[in-house]
Amino acid sequence: MFKWAGNIEGATAVVGILVRNAVDHADPGPTAENRQVRLNLAVTGDHELTIDVRDPIPQFRDFEQAAAGQEGRGLWTLGRLGGELSWFLCHEHVGKTVRARMTPGPVPA
Repeated sequence: MFKWAGNIEGATAVVGILVRNAVDHADPGPTAENRQVRLNLAVTGDHELTIDVRDPIPQFRDFEQAAAGQEGRGLWTLGRLGGELSWFLCHEHVGKTVRARMTPGPVPA
């Protein structure tokens, strides 16, 4: 994790949740050309860990409800682990990126 000073176990769990959600919910169908999920980790100059998971589906229906735990507990758990969740459309590829940002230090209660 690039010697990141944050909660490594929490960050690892966040990666697992985001990748699993992409695999479970972002299947473009058997005839789609792009069936890839991509993971990117980066540490910013402010020592923030950015976890990006890109999938081929350009929508994220019910994002707010999912993040609030009303559509299952996966994304809601990210906040409990210290992740700040967002999503955006990919400009250079078809699909979207779901991003969790984590800062070093104690996990909020």
